[in-house]
Amino acid sequence: MTQVSVVIPTLDRWPLLSRALGSALAQQDVDLEVLVVDDGSTDGTEERVRALRDDRVSLIRHDAPMGVATARNDGIDRARGEWVAFLDDDDLWAPSKLSRQIEIAAARHAGWAWTGAIVVDQWLRPIRTVPGAPADGVAQRLLTNCVIAGPSAVIARTDLLRELDGFDPQLSAMADWDLWIRLAATAPGAACSPLLTAYVEHDTNMLGGGSDAGLQRPEFERLAGKHVAAATACDVEFGWRWWIHWVASRHRLAGRRTAAARAYLGSLRHGDPRGLGYAAGALAGDRAWQAVRSRVHGAPRTPDWLSSYQST
Repeated sequence: MTQVSVVIPTLDRWPLLSRALGSALAQQDVDLEVLVVDDGSTDGTEERVRALRDDRVSLIRHDAPMGVATARNDGIDRARGEWVAFLDDDDLWAPSKLSRQIEIAAARHAGWAWTGAIVVDQWLRPIRTVPGAPADGVAQRLLTNCVIAGPSAVIARTDLLRELDGFDPQLSAMADWDLWIRLAATAPGAACSPLLTAYVEHDTNMLGGGSDAGLQRPEFERLAGKHVAAATACDVEFGWRWWIHWVASRHRLAGRRTAAARAYLGSLRHGDPRGLGYAAGALAGDRAWQAVRSRVHGAPRTPDWLSSYQST
């Protein structure tokens, strides 16, 4: 069986981490190691991980937080597997996720692969789906939009990740988008279209409320500066539409309805006709916003594998 190293960065979220860990350890038909990178937790995460006494689980401990990009890079450095799979500490996988990705990557002679994802709320109720983006043309599409669902959807060859120096430690929320762009420019990718990843949207993750979304603009500008030449060469605008929707989502989840609506309206200037409907939904509240999403994209259906988590 193919050996896969699962890298899970975490900080003070043991109740979520314990569920994600169970999801990783339930993977079928792979030779598994799980590297939990504790980025300075003070909630007893270190002791709880050690108490698992599972030979498949190793702990990497930071005495103080160093950031999610550095945490993931430390996991890449320690990985013994042929492949590295990323799992955020609040997300979930279908039991067949890794084996199906490895199978399709081998068939496509790919250096990395991604799945479709379902976005759920904190009670694991479906909100929307993110289909597995087709591999054809993904390098150019990534210059305009982060079409890969997130770190938890991705596996990549360990040697390839090390060749690219992993995640940019000067980025945080957008470090994954940056790495996907670089992976796509370096190696062929493979799409595993089924919804095999669940991304949990709540008020303490990177799309959550706490901080002002505008504080992330310098990060986006750094990202754009790295890749604007490639976007220009492809005659496309780098990422502004995606960035606007990202900012609006943060405002919406924090309950800042007016700010969210204003941000969604900003997408009209970048040729996105959905901005007006999203703005109206944001002003009307979360239920109305979800209704707008359902009209635009269709109502999501809960995958069978996720139902088992909903019942626990």
